[in-house]
Amino acid sequence: MSVNTILVTGGFGQVGKRCCELLLDRGRTVIAMDLRTDRSVAAADELSGPARPGTLVPAFVDLLDPAAVAGLVDEHRPDAIVHLAARLAPASYPNPAAAGRVNVEGTGNVVAAATALDRPPLLVLASSASVYGSRNPYRYPELITDETPVDPIDHYGRDKILAETIVRESGLPYAVLRLGGVISPDGMSGADRTHLVLIRATPRDNRIHAVDARDVALAFANAVDRADSIDGRTLLIAGDESYRKLQRELEDDMTQSIGLGRLGPSVSLPGDPADDRGWTFTGWFDTTESEALLDFQRHTWSETREWIAHSQARSRTLLLRTFGPVLRPAIRLLMAVQRRRDGRGDYADPWTLFEKTYGPDVLANKGSERP
Repeated sequence: MSVNTILVTGGFGQVGKRCCELLLDRGRTVIAMDLRTDRSVAAADELSGPARPGTLVPAFVDLLDPAAVAGLVDEHRPDAIVHLAARLAPASYPNPAAAGRVNVEGTGNVVAAATALDRPPLLVLASSASVYGSRNPYRYPELITDETPVDPIDHYGRDKILAETIVRESGLPYAVLRLGGVISPDGMSGADRTHLVLIRATPRDNRIHAVDARDVALAFANAVDRADSIDGRTLLIAGDESYRKLQRELEDDMTQSIGLGRLGPSVSLPGDPADDRGWTFTGWFDTTESEALLDFQRHTWSETREWIAHSQARSRTLLLRTFGPVLRPAIRLLMAVQRRRDGRGDYADPWTLFEKTYGPDVLANKGSERP
């Protein structure tokens, strides 16, 4: 099937805008759908440059307006839809209900519009490692595969499973891409208070499989051209083996890249090897199959770190390097004080902290008691 017109929801986000750029460079017509904000308007202006062989059609449409979504899809009749739009965790934690409307109802609106077309488009859904829930690396050291049972612990993982179900039952040709921890300069700059809580909560020995946002964008861009080989598949999207990290190692790599230096293990708590609930929603992926099908792993972890480092304002990097010897012990002390204020014990116990901070709605099963 010739794929000429592609709808990308969340088209101006950290993955969306890079996916749109790749598709435009391939000469495609790209309908980039997103909410109208200063950031999305600026991204649309950047992508609309005359040098690109493709055609960008910015569409500032609310995913939760079913009539507007249906009208957009009916007008452009895309050959493929890349559905990236979502309310991501942990930014979604203060209002899980609102996030659920976007993540689940929004997906339903896209599917309803797509199934109304005479020629069904390929739908490629962005899902998440969060569907696997709390992963105790001491009890479950094996790599995660598409056969690993899903067991979400937070509302976001539950939302993503519901969205996957909507897509699978739609009758459309589809693929589900479950993403690891996406890293980009704009993702780093967009961190807010909820990300600080996540850092405080996550065990330092928690496994995380990161991936460069540029490689994620490439996976989706390649997927729209490979419908025959990916139809009906669930594929795991993460970086090569160099991106398999422990949480503390990844965080220290990032703080070193921006000039602050490494904070070290004392800044966070370990996970409890005897507690399957005491870990966050990630692990290390087996990406053998997804890489063979989508050919997306183009960067190494060191290259991603260089990307982050070069994106920083030189003056900010120099400032952090200059004051790093003072800031690092101050941050360690602040984190220790915060742990005492939170009444935390010897282990990280992240979901107790999340529930205490945001309420029981943050959990997949409200008010779950510890075993």
